[in-house]
Amino acid sequence: MLKNCFILTFAFLCFSQTLKSQVANLVKDSVYSSILKEQRDLLIYVPTELIERKDTSIHYPVLYVLDGSSHFLSVSGLVNELAETSNSYTFPKMIVVFIKNTKRTRDLTPYPISKSNILPEEVLKITGGAENFTACIEKEIIPHIASLYPVTPYRALIGHSLGGIFALNVLAKHKEIFDDYLVIDPSTWYDDRKFSNQVLTTLAKHDYKGKSLFIAIANTTNQKDTSIVKKAKDINSEHERSILEFNSKIKLIKNNLKYASKYYPEDDHRSVPTIAKYDGLRFFFKGLKFSLDELLAPEYQPRKEIVKYYDHLSKKLKYNMPIPTAILETCYNECADIKDLKRQNEVLGLYQERYPEKAEKFITTLKK
Repeated sequence: MLKNCFILTFAFLCFSQTLKSQVANLVKDSVYSSILKEQRDLLIYVPTELIERKDTSIHYPVLYVLDGSSHFLSVSGLVNELAETSNSYTFPKMIVVFIKNTKRTRDLTPYPISKSNILPEEVLKITGGAENFTACIEKEIIPHIASLYPVTPYRALIGHSLGGIFALNVLAKHKEIFDDYLVIDPSTWYDDRKFSNQVLTTLAKHDYKGKSLFIAIANTTNQKDTSIVKKAKDINSEHERSILEFNSKIKLIKNNLKYASKYYPEDDHRSVPTIAKYDGLRFFFKGLKFSLDELLAPEYQPRKEIVKYYDHLSKKLKYNMPIPTAILETCYNECADIKDLKRQNEVLGLYQERYPEKAEKFITTLKK
């Protein structure tokens, strides 16, 4: 019994420390919007090395998340684990900006509507403020973040539900603001699908080379066979049907947009965001996972492959990303663990070439 209590206490302390560490990376901030005439609260996830100023040469991509109060724990946890703490390097380390709501329906709907089979009548009165909110993000929030943190030109946007159609509106009308768009179970039924059809028309007319879009589709009808859902006529299935139709039509458009979608038969509108965030980010950074397992493969050539990886990442982030010293030291230690002297020396040679002084200090610590 005493042993079990000790194990539980130890596990709780480890969990508490992890949670404390993650929360420490979240910075409260706000911006007064002269466009919206209101204060906008932000939560900002900052990589640990930036907080500790371990490497001031590194700049970070920025992920902007709508409905920030709902998504800050899941997204910050995902980025913290898969970019920082697990050594999986699934995503690059990034800054995440969570934008909290004030008047959600006003900000996230693309234009005013006076009737709807889904939105209540009292809600219709405040629809249509997406263009002002977009201007607030572009002209006030993004410059504010850039003034505080070392950021790359790369930016991505995540929106769920009404936030999903907001993201689609930005992609269609202001594609230059973000590079990648993660749209989760969007309200493509808006204005009897007139809005989503307008988006499709716009997407078909322009070139979207260099842009990515991932759409997550939830099972909101409790019917896993989407062919049956597509034939339904009732209002309760309209949300899912509208997304399925949008998905079918966007696949036919040839506009250089990197596009993917995924249907989640086991998830509804409320549960789908967590898994969709993971899949969407994996899609954006497909082929850009830095794998320590690959490093240990016999044919892997560290000096060549590490440089090649960061060249590819630099193209994605539109910024010349230096190879972090922490990566070089981790690679060296991994090779040392399997007693691969040849590749140890390759990594060390790259380290000395890029950072002579830091490499010398690293060598000194190895000798102690």
